Parts: sequence; C-alpha cells; structure tokens
Amino acid sequence: MLPILEKVEANINHSFHVNHLKVEHFPSPLHFHLEVEILLVVQGTGTRFLGDSVERYAPGDLVMIGSNVPHMWYSDKFPPQNGNGTISEAIYILFNMEIFGEHFWDLPELKGLKKVIEYSHRGIKLTGKTRNEVSLLMKSIATSVGISRVNLLLSILEIVASAEEYEYLASSVLQNTISPDDSDRLNKVYKHVIDNSWRGITLDEAASVANFSAPAFCRYFKERTNKTFVRFLNEIRVGHACRLLIDENHPISDICFICGFNNISYFIKQFKKITGFTPLNYRKKFAD
Repeated sequence: MLPILEKVEANINHSFHVNHLKVEHFPSPLHFHLEVEILLVVQGTGTRFLGDSVERYAPGDLVMIGSNVPHMWYSDKFPPQNGNGTISEAIYILFNMEIFGEHFWDLPELKGLKKVIEYSHRGIKLTGKTRNEVSLLMKSIATSVGISRVNLLLSILEIVASAEEYEYLASSVLQNTISPDDSDRLNKVYKHVIDNSWRGITLDEAASVANFSAPAFCRYFKERTNKTFVRFLNEIRVGHACRLLIDENHPISDICFICGFNNISYFIKQFKKITGFTPLNYRKKFAD
C-alpha cells in the first residue's frame, strides 16, 4: 500500500531539507507531510495534483505547499530526450515551522510571511518576476551550505511574503481527510485515468479500480477530492489537450478525439470551462 504520510528524515548537519532531484520520472504517489514545501520544476512536463487542483506543469513551475496538503507531480511518460535517462528535474525545500524557534513567527516583521504560510494550505503558484527571482535563489540554495543556506531560505521567504504575482491553486474549503487507504485508492484511480484518458473510461470502470460500486465511488470521490469524477476526467483530458495545442500542430478537431472526447462542441465547452479559453484562443496565446 502506498503511504500518504511522508516522513522527512532529519539531517544533523542541516535544520531543513533541500534536494536537487534528477530522475526519469518524478515519484508519483499522492502524499503529504508536516513540512512546508517550495518546489521548482527545472525540467519535465506532466500533471500537478495539489488538494483539489489539477493542472499541467512545465519547466519554471514554482509552487509553495502548506503543511499536510496532499500533492503529487505525475510526469509525462515520454522517452528520454537527453541521452542519459533524465527528463524530470526539480529543486525543492522542506522546512518545519519550528526550525527558527517558538516565538520567531510572532515577530512583527514576519506578520506578512506568517499569513502567506497560513494560506499556503491552498497551494501558492508564483508567477512573473517573483517566480524568476525565487527560481534563481532556489538554484543557489541547492548547492549552498552553512549560514548562507539559511540566509537564502529567509530571502526566498521574504520575496514570497511580499509577492503580488501569485495565484492560489486549491479550494479553501478542502481539508485533508485522506487516510492511507484513501491514498492507495486515489493513486490507483489517478494513474488509471491519466494512462487511459485518451479512450472512453466509464464510471463503472473507475469504480472497479477503486473497488467500489459506481454510486459509492461517486460519493467517495466527491468527498475526498471536492469534485465529481467526470470533472476530474475532463480536467485530465483538457490538460493533455493544452500540451498538444502548444507542442503539436494537430487540428483542434483531431486533438478533441486524441484526448478522449467524442464530441467537438462538448470538448470546446469543457475546455473553456476549465481554462477560461477556447482551444483556438489558447493556442494563439500560449503556442508562440
């Protein structure tokens, strides 16, 4: 069974955890941990799950994740492009709120930062110049040691606290009600849907993967993810369509069917509902 609680191992030489991960595919079990996380995708594409948010990610994706928020980065399963088997790369920081001491966060100068960390339970995606500034510091902290390592973390947090270029990812009403058993079921469903979204996936099929009847699965999925299974399936399919619209030259009508939709008008309606754009406008805006 895939455990949902990830225990971050302590290191006697460091007060917080930094890792520069280079792998073929990111590890993909849905998980959470007590530590606040800041993650920068350096290389790779795929689907990011955070709370009830489902979005595509690409190089430059930079997110701050609060304590105990279920999340995972599910890599696209493309052949390696650089000859060494590494097509997914990320730098991430994990830190416990207690590392600076009991009263540190009560300092008046840290009021803004404390508020940002409290709101990070929704997932905060940094954009624009803020993302660029923090990305540079993330790359520096990956190779830093000693006091400079701590200073870099504080610098990153200071920029995040004063940021105006960001967006929340997950719903504010979603709470972490996922148990280890839920994690196992949801991981199986997520993987099955992502790997098979190009074809017709029925509700009965998804329910069978989770070992539920269809009615019980509908209730279960909505309670755990804050959305219907059909909405989730459409988000995955639209995410794939976004990649194809940017990276490929297929006609929009072909992309509709490649991604598992069997009706063009329904595809366009769902695409606009999820992204705010029509497929054509999305291609014009992001494919340049």
